[in-house]
Amino acid sequence: MTRDRRNVSPDERLALAFSQHVVRLQGTLAQAIAPALSAHDLTPAELDVVATLLTTGEPYRQKPKELTAHLLLTTGGLSNVLRRLENRGLVSRVPDPADRRSNDVRLTPDGVAVARAATGAANAALRRLLAEVPAATLETALHQLGSVLDAVEDTRAG
Repeated sequence: MTRDRRNVSPDERLALAFSQHVVRLQGTLAQAIAPALSAHDLTPAELDVVATLLTTGEPYRQKPKELTAHLLLTTGGLSNVLRRLENRGLVSRVPDPADRRSNDVRLTPDGVAVARAATGAANAALRRLLAEVPAATLETALHQLGSVLDAVEDTRAG
């Protein structure tokens, strides 16, 4: 049963409009980077993993738990992504030097090359897409979205 628009509160309208804008923006961004992903045979989740490892710097390694905390993936989802990347030779699991009972995920040399190329191509596509948006607008939006994310994450945690 749908509610009459006149019976929807301003807060409900605001929440719906905000979420619709975020979803549309996410779709537009995903379309912009799709050719870069395709060119490097990566899914969005795989790009997220290799890009996250790349940004850690040498030796390009992290614990799976740290990756899960940074990405929008469950532990099961991350395991599937890591298995695909490992099968392609882009990541390997290596013993944690501080705790031999656990493994870290590390980009292989091929993984570093693919991560650099794919993130470079994705970033170039995003720069082209956002070229007409003033830098000040992007800075403000980034700050505001960060505030929204912090509030939402605090609500979910509590």
